[in-house]
Amino acid sequence: MTTKQLTIIFLALSILTSCRRGYIVESDKVYYEFWNEGSGQNKRLIEQADAKSFKELTFDCDCNFKFGRDKNHLFIDGEHIKNIDPNTFKFIGNYIFRDKDSAYFFGFYNNINDCVIKGVNPDKIKLIKYPWAKADNVLIHGRDTVNIPDINRFIPIDDDWGKTKKYVINKNQILYGADVETFKIISSFQGKDKNFNYEFSIINEDDFKKTSYKTFDFANKDFCHTEPIVFVDFYDSLVSYKEDKNEPINLVENLKQNGFTLNKTMYLDWGGESKVIRASMASGNCNCIVEKLYRYDYGKPSETRNIFKVTERIYCEPK
Repeated sequence: MTTKQLTIIFLALSILTSCRRGYIVESDKVYYEFWNEGSGQNKRLIEQADAKSFKELTFDCDCNFKFGRDKNHLFIDGEHIKNIDPNTFKFIGNYIFRDKDSAYFFGFYNNINDCVIKGVNPDKIKLIKYPWAKADNVLIHGRDTVNIPDINRFIPIDDDWGKTKKYVINKNQILYGADVETFKIISSFQGKDKNFNYEFSIINEDDFKKTSYKTFDFANKDFCHTEPIVFVDFYDSLVSYKEDKNEPINLVENLKQNGFTLNKTMYLDWGGESKVIRASMASGNCNCIVEKLYRYDYGKPSETRNIFKVTERIYCEPK
């Protein structure tokens, strides 16, 4: 073997050994070793870990995590994952894990300690296709969930979109009113059907006629045949969602006076920090959706109380 070949092998071994990532136990302490391009090879003490009971865990998963546990704690890449039972922790599939009480999704997240799939029985989870799963009538997308009445007809389209016979679903949001047969995907959060364009699970604002609430003639309007309308002048200043969300919705109160009945109210996320309150209403002739939109003002400091711009809108269809 030549000197050049020996040099190449030595360099390769040096690279491999200098980029270690995992757990080491030294002097009754547990450390996590990792590589950083700026500072090179590092190791960090895991203060919560009990060295005597610590061991690494391996799962038949293509996820690039380093798991470890001791008698009381679970660790992922050296970080203590809170409120998980390490002794019953196991892999289900598609980046979903579980312990005796809950299920967790580690496929994508903002905070690895906030990955619990809330409101589902882990014994009932059935995998569909990453990142989709289900438990009874609950559709699971990542760690988020939505109740789907005809969930057994659910078909995933891609990682962000799916459909049933009745509904189009974007992540964990139903696009209420969307026409399944004509719906087409534009992007991860945009789509359209024969009637409307959709963005972040609601009808795009450009599809609504803008008008003034102050001058609108409610008494003489046939709502069943009126085009979608957004009222732009309800509020002249920003409001607090927390304080305002329980206040009466102007359009709902107005429709009640015109013979409509309120059937259901839902509180939904609308892209980022923005919110939607959606009210389903009906009269003898038509069904209507009233939406109160809270658009988050990213120009304001996050600690500001009044941070949402509010509009209300309505769209109806004859029975």
